[in-house]
Amino acid sequence: MRALSVLLILFVHLHCAAQYDKLSFRHNYAFIEDGHTLTPLKGSYRVEYIGRGQYWSYEDPRWPVHLPGQRRSLTPCIKVNGAPLMVVEMGGIFGYPDNKLVVIRGTDTMIVDLNLDGRLETRMLERTTKVGVPPRPPVLLPFRKGWFSNIDLVLEPNTMALTERFDSLWTLQRTEVLALYDTARHSFTLEMNGLHTGPPWANIERSPNYARHLLEFPASGPGTRFELYLQDSTGVLSDTVTLRVDMPADGETSKWVDVTDLPYGRYTGYLRWADVESLFLLTFGW
Repeated sequence: MRALSVLLILFVHLHCAAQYDKLSFRHNYAFIEDGHTLTPLKGSYRVEYIGRGQYWSYEDPRWPVHLPGQRRSLTPCIKVNGAPLMVVEMGGIFGYPDNKLVVIRGTDTMIVDLNLDGRLETRMLERTTKVGVPPRPPVLLPFRKGWFSNIDLVLEPNTMALTERFDSLWTLQRTEVLALYDTARHSFTLEMNGLHTGPPWANIERSPNYARHLLEFPASGPGTRFELYLQDSTGVLSDTVTLRVDMPADGETSKWVDVTDLPYGRYTGYLRWADVESLFLLTFGW
């Protein structure tokens, strides 16, 4: 029980800290060959994410992985010896106590526990002091069959040496890096599924690695507009509209809006046309 209490306190502390340090514990990952040469993972492979468990109950962190995870996209990064390093971009992982990346290449499977060990963040802060931010360079993990912890892999002497070599390339290719991480695009939908009750809720999570953020407002008919009102900590709405988006007159075209400077937080949103309105909620954060 004492360990659970400590975990809860740590979770709350990290969650609050993340609101003020938009880079804190936002680690992306890239897999490399397990050897002494810096080589992006070869061949065809896929990466899945699994998040499960509840903070208020005891859960075995080594539950059997017997279910498919959420498929994660692999984003090309800078080239290493002519081959692009493929990055798995991760958002916050505070929602579950058990977070894993599962990497499958051929008949070999690697499972990586993504814990919130402070040493991982300390290492990242040391790296970003040298290479500059944004963006943060990815955490390099050597691929090998079995079950591992991210911090154990990161602190291996060979991994640390390969990471230093990669960070040197990251710095040398700074122009390419900034071009890769210039603009992130986000979308949302107000469509409801049959099991949902209450107003639609969209969650937009910005990556701190990107310099600009564009949000696509969905086509919603002629003469429509979106209005967002920022809530305070008690749920009270702003007296004035925080963001208004008038949609194209044809009613069939979506609209991209630069929301880089939109304050993080929870918004009450309205889709309005003539004298009719539809309520929805939108969470916008780091």
